[in-house]
Amino acid sequence: MYRLLILLTLLLFSAASASAAMPPSSINLSVETSAADLAAIVNQSLPTELYKGQGGLGTSVTVLRTGPVAVAAADNFIHVTLPVQVTFKYGFYESYPLRAGLRFKTRVQVAPDWRLKTELYYTGLSDTTADTIKLGPLSLNLRSLMEGITQPVQRLLAPIIDSKVNDAVQLKAKVTPLWQNAFTPILINKEFNTWLKLTPERIVMSPLLAANNQIRLSIGVITGAEISVGPKPVAVPVRALPPVQQLTTFDKNFHIQLGADIFFNDLVTALNPVLLDKTFGEDKKITVKKFNLTGDGGRLVVLLTTSGDFDGELTILAKPVYNRQNNTLTFEEVDFDTKNSGWLISAGSWLFSSAIRSTIKEKLDSAVAEQLENARLKASTALSSLRLAERVRLTGAVKSLSLGEAAVQQDRLSVQVVAQGEAGVILK
Repeated sequence: MYRLLILLTLLLFSAASASAAMPPSSINLSVETSAADLAAIVNQSLPTELYKGQGGLGTSVTVLRTGPVAVAAADNFIHVTLPVQVTFKYGFYESYPLRAGLRFKTRVQVAPDWRLKTELYYTGLSDTTADTIKLGPLSLNLRSLMEGITQPVQRLLAPIIDSKVNDAVQLKAKVTPLWQNAFTPILINKEFNTWLKLTPERIVMSPLLAANNQIRLSIGVITGAEISVGPKPVAVPVRALPPVQQLTTFDKNFHIQLGADIFFNDLVTALNPVLLDKTFGEDKKITVKKFNLTGDGGRLVVLLTTSGDFDGELTILAKPVYNRQNNTLTFEEVDFDTKNSGWLISAGSWLFSSAIRSTIKEKLDSAVAEQLENARLKASTALSSLRLAERVRLTGAVKSLSLGEAAVQQDRLSVQVVAQGEAGVILK
């Protein structure tokens, strides 16, 4: 069972090429920043005087920033509200300073060179702004006047937003070392001298998501992988960071096929509480004093030493059967070995009516299921935080195990297991 746990702990990194039908695995990187963090670095870069020059309808105008920019992330846009003080002049007349909020929204996309590209749009004034202003004899529509100044303010704001979005997310700076480090074999288990060797193929990315004041990108490193035991394998030559490949969605799961072994010693431990020193039968009774498990001809052989109405050794055979519909491995055709037991066990023997066969079957079935589930939980715990490099940790979870055909060997039950789960990388 310990070996099974070691294998499942390393499931994430096992060779995806183990079966031609198995899709490659994806190691996922979530890159995110908050609207508050973005607002902080934008505010450091904006000047107080935003615009001074010609306004609409023959006016001149001065636009001053009066406070910090408010940034929100929602509906896949970054929304910016810029508090300003606006003063209009017309000939000898000057308006009182007007307070307003200029609203913009920004769409963010990723360029092939991994730089974030922003598009800034003016969306209007804050609702608290007055509708008209007086300039001497003139009564002017404030919103019309403001339309004339939004373009120069937008031209000032757009490159700052673009630069600071890139500074906040630092996409290429985060992806490049992850990609480069993936080509270097990593020692996963020192005790077993076990190495992980990845062969990254490409990087895929889903569209940027801006919601709940968080800006997120989900990136998947699509890779083959193999495990080797022994000397450190030769590193694969590092390839240049590939261009961005954007997909609407991508599979974030890993799918790994491998052989797992359940040793009979572990099944004996599981069967001890229900067999050892337990008495079976009604009119005639037997007590199990000792038992052992072995494999023979594709069947599990349960060797029982009993006392009571039968003193001696009994042999029970069981065949492991995989049920594809409900993804279970159970033991069927559980019966006494009448061939080798001779006249002691016949079709009419009282042993056939005892509960010993059903007890063994039920416990074998549950023991295999319990040990595989326990292995899944322990593997998930082991994968929950694994250091890959400086300030780089891998997190993962084995969510399910799909079983395949089982083969009975001399000392173990070998099961084809497909592990499914999800893994990601945390950068700190």
